[in-house]
Parts: sequence; C-alpha cells; structure tokens
Amino acid sequence: MPDKKPQIEKFREAARELKTDQSDAAFEAVLDKIAHASKLTNEQIKELVRRKREQAKD
Repeated sequence: MPDKKPQIEKFREAARELKTDQSDAAFEAVLDKIAHASKLTNEQIKELVRRKREQAKD
C-alpha cells in the first residue's frame, strides 16, 4: 500500500530521523535543500541530510 503522506511530510520525517540540528533555521535550510531536489528515494533523501549535517559540523 503506497504511503499517503505528502512529500513535504516525508522530508520532515527523514530529517528528524537523522536528528538534524533542532533550530528552526537549520531545519528549514535542510528541508529546503531536500524539497528542491527532484524525485529522490527515501535513502537518497537521508544521505543528502547526512552530508549536509556533516558539512555543518566542519
């Protein structure tokens, strides 16, 4: 059965699962980056968030 959640909600869940920075600005920046990427799989979305989080640490 296909997931009926809106795409934006899937992005938010992926970012939360990966424990992104909890500040609104950082979360929205990651979310914006993901939202503008076209047709990514859930794993690709998670990898994008991981890379962004690692870049923020450096």
